[in-house]
Amino acid sequence: MILTTLEDYAIKVLLYLSLKKGHRATVHEIAHNNNVSFPYILRICAKLREKGILVSEKGRNGGYQLSKDPSKITLKDIINAVNRQSIEIKCVYSKKGGKCKPQECISFNSLLFLKSEIDHLLENITLKDLVERRDFYANYSDTSN
Repeated sequence: MILTTLEDYAIKVLLYLSLKKGHRATVHEIAHNNNVSFPYILRICAKLREKGILVSEKGRNGGYQLSKDPSKITLKDIINAVNRQSIEIKCVYSKKGGKCKPQECISFNSLLFLKSEIDHLLENITLKDLVERRDFYANYSDTSN
């Protein structure tokens, strides 16, 4: 599974709002403090609001805030809110003009199992977990490359 920029920014938006602890933030504030373009953050916030993860208030003191406690928002909720799946299982064979036959595919059921396991993991990691661990990983650097 690879997180796209869209999912990454959605997580950033929600982490930022989690740290505001119930206070609203404008799209401009979120974009500025996360070095992301205003239109992109506006689009992400609209998707998260449509899916019930954010609430918004218009007006001078308006902005976005979480609709529920961070412990009730899972990574799977976030990924689904931006219209994505944890793993998209695509048949390359059918793109080459053949007819995809999942029952005859050597890897299809294994990929379904993998998707199920990843979905289960994503359902058990909450926004609260990410907030609590962000400081722990602040000094982490991947030296495997």
